[in-house]
Amino acid sequence: MNIHQVSVTYHQEQDRLLVRISSHDSEELRLWLTRRMTLSLMPVLTRTAADQLARQAEGIDPAAPQDVQRQRMVENFKKEAQTYAGDFKTPYQAKDAALPLGKEPLLVTEVKMALLKSGKLQLDFTEKGPEPGRHVRIAISTQLAQGLLQLLNKCLKKSQWLKSPQTASLEAATDAEEPLEQAEKPRYLN
Repeated sequence: MNIHQVSVTYHQEQDRLLVRISSHDSEELRLWLTRRMTLSLMPVLTRTAADQLARQAEGIDPAAPQDVQRQRMVENFKKEAQTYAGDFKTPYQAKDAALPLGKEPLLVTEVKMALLKSGKLQLDFTEKGPEPGRHVRIAISTQLAQGLLQLLNKCLKKSQWLKSPQTASLEAATDAEEPLEQAEKPRYLN
């Protein structure tokens, strides 16, 4: 799949993240990520994307002359900077695309990752269920992997999945129209 755009949005009514991946061939993959799946996926994806980035950077030979070492360091820095230079301003273009997985997003129950020799990160998303499950495999560049991580982190913040329930409810009460002091105090059963 020749990926054109990626979108990650939090759907409060579903309490899930919707990942949409469009291709230059006018296809769109839709994936649901649950809270449990996202929270277990993020540390592994972060480490794997960091490994992918490290593989992209060329090794510096300590025995090489200093000007060669500096040149390699500058090249590595430029590659890393390019990796983080994703376009987050262009809105996702929801056009009439073919949906190879069907109209309903794939509910991801399993993710497998592998770094390919080409430098791309291969992601296998699987939906296991009572009926034969659906499956999709994509390979993403270093830049796209870093962009996906940024989008997922933004949605994690919006979803408040990383906050404790007490903190989230306190923030909700603070955002309410009436001040916290006037809100009804909790009652306890003794």
